Amino acid sequence: MSKILEVRNPMNGELVGSLPLSGGAEIEAMIRKAAQAKILWANTPLYQRAEIIYKYCELVTQHTEDIARTLSLEMGKPIAQSRDEVGGTARLARGFVERACHLYGQQIPTGNQPGSENDVIFTMREPLGVMVCVIPFNYPVDLFTHKVAPALIMGNAVIVKAPSIAPLAIFKLEELFRQAGLPEGVCQFMVCTQEDSSKHLMSSPEVSAVSLTGSTRAGIEISKIGAETLKRIFLELGGNDANIILEDVKLDEVMDYIVFCRMLNNGQICCSNKRFIIHRSLQKEFVERLTAKVDALKFGDSLDEAADLTCVASEKAAIEVEHQIRTTVEQGAKLAIGGQRERATIRPAVLWDVTAEMDVAADMEIFGPAFPVIPFDTEEEAIAIANRSSFGLSSGILTHDLKRALRMAPKIQAGSVVLNGCSSYRHMDQAFGGYKMSGIGREGISATLEEYSQVKNYIIQGAFN
Repeated sequence: MSKILEVRNPMNGELVGSLPLSGGAEIEAMIRKAAQAKILWANTPLYQRAEIIYKYCELVTQHTEDIARTLSLEMGKPIAQSRDEVGGTARLARGFVERACHLYGQQIPTGNQPGSENDVIFTMREPLGVMVCVIPFNYPVDLFTHKVAPALIMGNAVIVKAPSIAPLAIFKLEELFRQAGLPEGVCQFMVCTQEDSSKHLMSSPEVSAVSLTGSTRAGIEISKIGAETLKRIFLELGGNDANIILEDVKLDEVMDYIVFCRMLNNGQICCSNKRFIIHRSLQKEFVERLTAKVDALKFGDSLDEAADLTCVASEKAAIEVEHQIRTTVEQGAKLAIGGQRERATIRPAVLWDVTAEMDVAADMEIFGPAFPVIPFDTEEEAIAIANRSSFGLSSGILTHDLKRALRMAPKIQAGSVVLNGCSSYRHMDQAFGGYKMSGIGREGISATLEEYSQVKNYIIQGAFN
C-alpha cells in the first residue's frame, strides 16, 4: 500500500490535500513508460506538439483562479502573487513553443577543407530522451513551466518530481495536459522520498538528463549520481545575491521598490536581494526608512487580497530563518526590528552594521524575510564583499551614475547584474543562471531549447558530383 503525503496549510496546519508517495516499483514503472513514450513523442511532428501545448495554455488560463488558490493554501503565498505566477504560465509556455517553431539549424561551409568541395553539411536538433524535472516549492507553477514546456516542445518525455511542500498545484497541471491531448506517458508526475529519488530516478540509465532548481547540496548530490551514467545536468541552485547601493542614491525614491523586491513570496526567491551592501554614509538613513517601511507591511492570511506578507512555506523553514537571524545578532549585528516567529509566520528582520566577516555576508542564505545591511567605504570594497560569497546567481547596483555601474558590473561574479534595480528581476526570455556554486546551465526562452536538445550533423558526401 502506498504511503500518503499530507499537504497542510503552513499558516494554520489545516489539511489542503494528499497524494500517494511513489515507491521504487512505481518509479521504475514510470521510467519504463517514459522510455516507450519518448519514441512516439519524438516522432510527433513539431506542429502537433505545439497544438497540444497551446491547448494546454488555454486550459491553464481558464483554471487560473483554482490553481492559484491551491498554491496559496499549500505554501502560504499571498493570493495576488499566486495569480501573477499562474497567470504568466501560458505566456511563458507559448514563448517556448514560438521559438521552437523558428529554431533553425545551420548549413556548414564545406569548401574551406580540401576534399569537401562537393559535400553538404547541415544540422538538426533532436530530443535528449527522458528528462527528469525537479520542481522547487517556492515558484512551483512558474518553474514547472520553465522546465517542462521546453522539454516537451523539443520532443522529450518528462518525469516531473514535484516538491513535497507544495505539490498540489502542479498535479492540477497534469490533468490539464491530459485534457489537451498529451499522449500517455509523455509527461508523468510524482512525489517521492529523497532516498527513492536517488536510488531509482536519478541513477536510471534510461534517464538522459535532469533539470533541478533547488539547494546547492541537492545539486551536488544529483551531479554525483548522474555522473555514473553521464547524464546531462542542469542546475539552478542557491544564491545570496548582493545589491550594491552607492552614495548618490536618493533613498526616498527606491525604498518601496527595494522592500517589494525582497518581500515577494515572503522573501523566498532564489535571486532575491539578500545582501544590502550600502555606502556607509547612507546606512543610518537607509535603516531608519527600511524599518518604517517594514513595520507598515500588512500581514494576513494567504487568501487575504490586501496582505503584503503571509508566512513562509513551513514551520521548519521559519525556524531556520529565526535561527539565522539570531546567529547574525550573536555575531555582532544590530537588530532594528523583527525576527519574532509564530508557527510559520516570521516578522521581517532588519539587521544592520553587518560586517563582511559575518556568515550572512557570504554564504548564509536567509530564505525568508530579512534585510542584512552591510556598510562599505569604497567601490572596490563593495565589489569584494559582493564576490566574497561562493554563490553568484544574480546581483544589482543602484546608482544614478550609469557609467559607473557599467564599469562595476563586469567585476561582479554573478550570472546577472541588474543596473538601477534589484537582483530579483527575471525576464522570461533571459538566459537565467548563476556563476560558481549557484548552478550549471541557463534557463529561459533564449537558452533552454538548446540545453534540452542535441545537435545532429547530416552530411551528404559528394552531393554536387
